[in-house]
Amino acid sequence: MAATVCYDIYGNPVPVLSESITFCPAVYGVFIENSQVLLQQQAQTGLWHPLGKMLTANDTPTQVIRHYFRQLTGLTPFTGSLLFVEDQFLLDEERRAWKVSALYYALQRPLNSTTTLTESEENSPTSWLPLADLQREQLQFGYEAIQAGKLQLKL
Repeated sequence: MAATVCYDIYGNPVPVLSESITFCPAVYGVFIENSQVLLQQQAQTGLWHPLGKMLTANDTPTQVIRHYFRQLTGLTPFTGSLLFVEDQFLLDEERRAWKVSALYYALQRPLNSTTTLTESEENSPTSWLPLADLQREQLQFGYEAIQAGKLQLKL
């Protein structure tokens, strides 16, 4: 029986039987403006990550991320290019093992709109963080996608 290393929310490696891993795609948005990135804080670790969520059957990534952003910010962003794709082997709070294929899309504000942050269903704080001060150690995941977003915007 083969084992695969999955990581809990604190980054601790945990070997699990490969047969027990469930696949799930996820989508995240990299929303950069005014040299800041909009991020959500993971409640248990205090680390930041791009806004997004796991997909369910029949979901399309661009529709899900636009709807999720609308829930959190009150605006429906334009979906830009796919910035980055990564596979993550994770353990959730119930110790279930997941292979998450994360898609990170560039997002842009629609013309003549404002962002009003609202409470999310996860009760995780959402905030703008300056790109100049952002360090990999501050992020739960998504650092490479943010760097790809900076490159695309030539920041």
